[in-house]
Amino acid sequence: MLASIPNRRTMNGLLTTKLGPQARGTHSLSRPRLREMLDTTADARLVLLSAPAGFGKSTLLADWLATSELAWGWLSLDAGDNDPARFWRYLLAAVGSIDGAGRPLGSVGHGTDGDGAVREMLDRLVACPRPCVLVLDDYHLIEESSVHEHLASALPLLPPQARLAIATRVDPPFPLALLRSRGELLEIRAADLRFTTDEAIEWLRGGLGLPLAAEEIAQLAERTEGWAAALQLAALSLRGRPDAGDLVRQFGASHRFILDYVVEEVLAGLAPASQEFLLRTSILDRLCGPLCDAVTGETGGQERLEEFERANLLIGALDDERHWFRYHALFAEILRARLQAAHPELVPLLHERASAWLEEHGDIDAAIRHGLQNPTLERVRRLLRDHWLGRLMQGEIRTVRGLLDSLPDSLVRSDPQLSTAYGWSLLLAGETAGVAQRIADGERALGAVDLDSFDQATLPSQLASQRAKLAEMEGDLEGSVREARVALGLISADVDPTSAARLRGQATRQLANVLRETGDLPTAAATYRAAIPLFAAGGNWHAVARSVCNVARFEIGAGNPGAALQLCRSTVPEIPAGSSALAAILVAKAEALLALGDPDAAEAEVTEGIDLSRRGGDRPTLAEATEVLERIRRARSGDAGGRLSPRASASRAGSGPLERLTPRELEFLRLVCAGRSNSQIARELFVTVGTAKAHLHTIYGKLGAANRVEAILRARELGLAG
Repeated sequence: MLASIPNRRTMNGLLTTKLGPQARGTHSLSRPRLREMLDTTADARLVLLSAPAGFGKSTLLADWLATSELAWGWLSLDAGDNDPARFWRYLLAAVGSIDGAGRPLGSVGHGTDGDGAVREMLDRLVACPRPCVLVLDDYHLIEESSVHEHLASALPLLPPQARLAIATRVDPPFPLALLRSRGELLEIRAADLRFTTDEAIEWLRGGLGLPLAAEEIAQLAERTEGWAAALQLAALSLRGRPDAGDLVRQFGASHRFILDYVVEEVLAGLAPASQEFLLRTSILDRLCGPLCDAVTGETGGQERLEEFERANLLIGALDDERHWFRYHALFAEILRARLQAAHPELVPLLHERASAWLEEHGDIDAAIRHGLQNPTLERVRRLLRDHWLGRLMQGEIRTVRGLLDSLPDSLVRSDPQLSTAYGWSLLLAGETAGVAQRIADGERALGAVDLDSFDQATLPSQLASQRAKLAEMEGDLEGSVREARVALGLISADVDPTSAARLRGQATRQLANVLRETGDLPTAAATYRAAIPLFAAGGNWHAVARSVCNVARFEIGAGNPGAALQLCRSTVPEIPAGSSALAAILVAKAEALLALGDPDAAEAEVTEGIDLSRRGGDRPTLAEATEVLERIRRARSGDAGGRLSPRASASRAGSGPLERLTPRELEFLRLVCAGRSNSQIARELFVTVGTAKAHLHTIYGKLGAANRVEAILRARELGLAG
């Protein structure tokens, strides 16, 4: 049975059913009045269909594309597309179907940043030889600000032959007033989408075969205010009724009243088995026969779906082969409410069955969504255990944190794997608050639950590495070294080579961090270099990128920006395309290019790095990238603080610093050059660690240095340290 349903995913895990409109059914709705509006506005950059659910936005767009000469691409959005990496992958796949003007699905990488995706989208649209449109359906589900910003920035750059069409329930945060004033916006709203009396008569009598008099249909259109979903549901409930005219006169004016009433009437006309099938499968966003069979515990799901579609029962096919379907959103909403009222005890079981089937077929995101509806949450816990590490190593820090936050805190704290995952999600985001508690939770859970051999062999070393990282971030460098060595000692001989390399890399990089902070730069650089192949062998691309970034900065500080740039360029191909992990390398490339005197190229690299780090939730890299962007802009404006290179800055400034340091700041700087850590400086100068960091930040700014390494080199060039 399962083998008869084609995989709805491409080789890269994309849902092909998202990349086209719902298949046109036998009762397809054609609306020439609105199609003419769409056809006669070639100057519009943005076509905006904005109206509540059930007004026929998607149907209108699908009909328009089916009857026009336009080349087009289509993306049906869902809540999961708020992950920018996923959104841009799908967007480029949709662009790829526009007259062949894009990457084929099989070549879309594991993730794509916003700047790069917009550039590629524009390049492909420019290359399209005929008028084209890219449709984004259900755009109201997108809340991610970076997606809005990038799409808004792309609108003025669209080539003359291209348009972006958006179907949404709420207006997107785009500069609509500006587009409107320029004549570059076509708006189709609820008032336009409402059925006129003539349209209602043509559709209900001609398309749906409803035997009502024209005046009765006019009354129905008035009572429903031309709302397409209510009209269609009403037609379904009235079909075959000898008293249809009397029922029309009884309809109230409330949309919700009509919907509740007519759905009840529609269900009443179905066999009990069909009613139960609709209720039980209403939990699914997308349906296919085998998935429905798994959820209902019965067989014949595919036949039922096809039967419902033939009856025009507010269900539509998502592919031309009619393997995948979905219910109309309002219809599904009412069905789910009725399911909850009639069988509340069944709801968790149905979601669990759906989660199991989706996991088996590789749709992990959907499996987690359904798993969260089961009070036991056991499947979600296991899925997160299996997938959190891989996602963190790709730089998906925010995604992992969000998934963990969706679980009860007590469950996470009682699970050593999930506690460890939470600790890393905090540390990699640059947070220290709460990390010690998460480490304690993980250690306590280690002794309280039965673990498999992998967890027993790896978690103790991971927790020690977390203690080492936390100690470094809090200024306790001695403690950091001590814990890093503990982490190395806890790597069991039973650990597989890949995991062992990853664990050794974590501890090795931690030692390199301490060496950097104490000013032993040559040894720190060598230690980072030793960690890079360990991380690569373990698949930890986020750590590879951070380590390469540090080595590149040492090269720049030593006056070798060309070597730094070459190191970054040689590493990029090793990391999955578009991964958030690339952010740190892009920032290092920008610093090298700035030192080589190419601020334009530097800005392009760091801007992409900002987008990637923001997308992944990597706040430390985001802060570094933002600071580098400021230096680039200062350099372009002629402010020596932007600094093209350490040596160039020194030659410009003569024998003195770029901005005079106070005597107190010189005290701090000399201790930095002497290799003191932040905590040691704080103790010697009788200030808090936070105050010490604040002074050092000011000193770095005056020296035009990005970090401690550059500050030491700059101080030596200026004769401020031995």
